[in-house]
Amino acid sequence: MSRDNKADSPQAKESRGILRRLFGRGGHETPGPHAHSGPGTKTTLDLSDIQGFILRGYRMPMVRHFLLTVGIPAAARELLGRLVSGDESDAPQITTAEDWHVGFEPGPGDNPADVPRRKPDYCLNLGITWPGLVALEIKDRVPNVSFKSFGAFTAGAAERAKLVGDTGASGPQNWIGAFGTGSDHVLVTLYAISPETMTSYSDRLSALFAEGDAFREIWRQDGMALMEMKDGKPVPTFKVHFGYTDGIGMTTIRGGPERYPQDHQQPCEPWLFVLLEEAENYFVPEPRELGLNGSFAVFKMIETDVVGFENYLQSNKDKIDPELLAAKICGRWRNGVPLALSPETDSPPGGIPPEQLNNFEYVNADGSGDPKGLRCPVGAHIRRINPRGQPITGQGQPGGSNNTHRLIRRGMPYGPIYDPTQPDDGIERGLLGYFINSSIENQYEFVLGQWVNDSEFAGAVRLHPKSKDPLIGTQDPAESIFVIPQANGAPPIKITGFSSFVTTRAAAYCFLPSITAVKFISKLG
Repeated sequence: MSRDNKADSPQAKESRGILRRLFGRGGHETPGPHAHSGPGTKTTLDLSDIQGFILRGYRMPMVRHFLLTVGIPAAARELLGRLVSGDESDAPQITTAEDWHVGFEPGPGDNPADVPRRKPDYCLNLGITWPGLVALEIKDRVPNVSFKSFGAFTAGAAERAKLVGDTGASGPQNWIGAFGTGSDHVLVTLYAISPETMTSYSDRLSALFAEGDAFREIWRQDGMALMEMKDGKPVPTFKVHFGYTDGIGMTTIRGGPERYPQDHQQPCEPWLFVLLEEAENYFVPEPRELGLNGSFAVFKMIETDVVGFENYLQSNKDKIDPELLAAKICGRWRNGVPLALSPETDSPPGGIPPEQLNNFEYVNADGSGDPKGLRCPVGAHIRRINPRGQPITGQGQPGGSNNTHRLIRRGMPYGPIYDPTQPDDGIERGLLGYFINSSIENQYEFVLGQWVNDSEFAGAVRLHPKSKDPLIGTQDPAESIFVIPQANGAPPIKITGFSSFVTTRAAAYCFLPSITAVKFISKLG
């Protein structure tokens, strides 16, 4: 059953048409007239060997994550090989970073003269934990296997949970689905263009997992873009449950295959997300057939307390307008307009074109801009997870780059859209997906530990010693505080007494093998 020739029902065609209109060339990822992927560079990345979601956003409206434990190792290794055999009729194939030429602009390594192919109706990706590599008998069969630069990966998410604030309700003892127990071996992620496609390929995969007792499925979870009614029809959006428009601040990779609107930030080096020999801060895992062109990712399922968040906004309305507070907490208004460009209103005169919503800086090379956070608080969510030109402790200069800690996020909501008329519906809702990076320690753990859950990250700007990221930080209501500076010497607004608005429900540190690596594993006998 080929993904390019599969027959569709009329309902599937209709739903696909709606989805393509939004996700084919959708939202804020549509390139502007000055789009770039690096200053005149031509990619040297082997896109056919790299898993697709490392370098490309699929823009598909639904996802299903399967957590598997290895049954019979030899059968499991053989099945992984079938996922990269090129034989679509035998098994769904892992999606690579090669160009579809549909749904996104060709990047510098793509040939614009090529005939565009139809966007596939599914995408498939694979992550393996360290216990998974052990269960697949990689260590036994490859004596020189080495992940010496990647101690966080081999230790695992549960052992290092405290470093990123996953404590208390977010601690490993409360994780679901066997995450963190050592039996969480392989994550298979299936993206689909329609419900019919999801069902069809899920059934195929489930049958394959069970063949020869290769794998046992121990957990699955679906995500889906939040829907809004337009012209009487449900249409996917780029929103998250807190009400903010998502997917605006995209990570541009130098020489990478995707093109995003130009902004003030320097492109990131490709070795920050793909394991390459020229990397500055790690050794590629050995043997090279296993490590090269791979990556690492942190899979997370995060529950969002939308009711608590909305109630807290309203509880402070005597101090600050609730929607302004929501904007100050995030760093953007809920419609995506950044405070850095429009601190007073989410509808500035003349508007802001979508391709300009990420084109701003916090601190310029000469120290100008918003160094004290009068427009966007220094402690706001998006300023913490990407300080841009803000000097940070131990690194950076005004207007410089903090790129070495950047992440690529591939996430999607789960649970139904929040209905403010029925706030206490008891339904869990949140986000799930991957934080992709080449170094879990220097990227994911650094961002969560230093920028999100610490007050000293901001260099010369002194934040309250108890302050953390107000949206995703690990908070204690007895000491939580978010300070909003005011102009003209007015006293700052201090927001206190809030609990964590997010709770980690599951986490796993995953290796994202290249196509070569999957074939290498499958041929170990």
